[in-house]
Amino acid sequence: MDTRESRWLPTVISASEKKLVINSALGFDSYLVMRHGVKTGDIEKDKLPTNFHPDQKISSNHLGCYFCNDIVAPGNSTIDRTLDQQCTVSRPGLSMIASALAVELFANVMQHPLRQYVPSICSNHKLDDTKESCLGIVPHQIRGYLHSFSMILPASQAFDKCTACSIEILETYKREGFDFLIKVFNDPNYLEDVTGLKELKAALDEAEFDLVSGLSDSDDS
Repeated sequence: MDTRESRWLPTVISASEKKLVINSALGFDSYLVMRHGVKTGDIEKDKLPTNFHPDQKISSNHLGCYFCNDIVAPGNSTIDRTLDQQCTVSRPGLSMIASALAVELFANVMQHPLRQYVPSICSNHKLDDTKESCLGIVPHQIRGYLHSFSMILPASQAFDKCTACSIEILETYKREGFDFLIKVFNDPNYLEDVTGLKELKAALDEAEFDLVSGLSDSDDS
């Protein structure tokens, strides 16, 4: 699956069926390997905490998926784009590095006592204080950069308006099944209606307009 949109349906099905997903994505000289959070199936338990603090660990059912950092619905990411903009061109060893780390991340998850329900580690925590599997730590994400030969281990909470793993999407998918998928395939923006992203973006646009108007009034005075 080489595009963002091709990852959407597997993400929704896996989240709905409470299955673990190990996902990898490539840029030209950077890569991402991550495990998606695994829901419990209990709506109350899966609701995201409102008092989240960056220093605290994130439970598995509150970990973000590949789409949780997006505020747009997945669409055609290849149209009117050059090969390098489609992330089709990458450095020779990148895919092997990312795929190897994906395998090792899966192995660490399976060897942990909590398996797919292991919480995240935080980048600003000492690794010595982190409960490991017999093979080592179990990060949420592995982000690598070949230009500097560096790697970071961020962890991020799920987005309550995610177009793939939010409660609204999963409940609509369970309720409507294939009819829901047909609506999404015919109109990707439908996801923004279901999750409330459209209202969120409209509110942000209005706030930005008010800010610009306020600055203009200040300049005139």
